[in-house]
Amino acid sequence: MNPKILVGITIQENSRRLIDEGHRLSKELNAPLHILHIRKGETIFDHPDSSKLLDELFTYGGELGGEVHFVCGDHVFDTFRTFIKDNHITHLVIGETSATLQTAKPSVHDRLTHTLSDIEIVVLQRTSEAI
Repeated sequence: MNPKILVGITIQENSRRLIDEGHRLSKELNAPLHILHIRKGETIFDHPDSSKLLDELFTYGGELGGEVHFVCGDHVFDTFRTFIKDNHITHLVIGETSATLQTAKPSVHDRLTHTLSDIEIVVLQRTSEAI
């Protein structure tokens, strides 16, 4: 299978790092780059700067040659899994879950690792500047 890179982003400035890593990997593997944001429910634009930042991230990813996807789904894990399978993704770049969002249940990363063992998952650690 030919490699395909997927970067999962959120509406955070820190997502630029994820896009950069996906771009680096796509160049290294000579693979297409896909950038995905999953909208969960109606909460995406609760913050006044959300739509502006999302537009900036999509523009940035597009400038790097990425194909940008905006998908709605109530279940982030299921939406990720379906997108990965439907698009034959071989490599996934995601960010580490923030400590404030970690709960007793498994993270999206943990669930993807256990159910999609045939893809390589790169998890970038959060930086102190991450919002």
